[in-house]
Amino acid sequence: MTAVLKAAVSAALAGLLGLDAVQAGQFLLSRPALVGPLLGWLNGCPLEGAKIGILLELLYIDFIPVGGVVPPNGCAAAAAGVLAHSAGGLAPSLAFFAGVAAGVGYAPLEYRLRASRSGLNAFIDAQVSAGDFRLRRWLARAMLVENLALGGYVLAVAGAAALVNLLPGVARLYPGTDFAYSLMPWLGLSGLYFRFRTQIYKKG
Repeated sequence: MTAVLKAAVSAALAGLLGLDAVQAGQFLLSRPALVGPLLGWLNGCPLEGAKIGILLELLYIDFIPVGGVVPPNGCAAAAAGVLAHSAGGLAPSLAFFAGVAAGVGYAPLEYRLRASRSGLNAFIDAQVSAGDFRLRRWLARAMLVENLALGGYVLAVAGAAALVNLLPGVARLYPGTDFAYSLMPWLGLSGLYFRFRTQIYKKG
């Protein structure tokens, strides 16, 4: 399977897994800790995929979607990070930060998609209240649009990463990004520590 085909399949899979966040299932299949290793395995870099996914999970765990706030999309971040490395050719450190930026960048688009979907809530509520659990065409169409939006976004980020990799001076960034990347586990673990500490004090 060529790198381009793998990237396209991976982007489509990311779009499908992204539906699990809100639209269907909510089985945590869209979490970076799962998306990263899965796409890493599919693209021949399971260890880097797992590292990118787990670090993103640690960084994004403190984002709480309160009210109308849409947090960075972890699925988009993990998928974009893995593909920026495997398909785009960037070093893992720079690919990771590309993924972080991609997760933040997808949030406004996700907000608009959610807003456009909110008009369907009344119809879905009436349908379920009537005991009708069939998947209507208009609902399937809305989910397909969101699947394509996330998949296309991830693929676009991978393409942009490939273009960045062609720049003559990109290797000069790697010492800095490698150093910053080496600090991410400690940053993530410190955030996790304070999160658990807060929960313990609340129970106490």
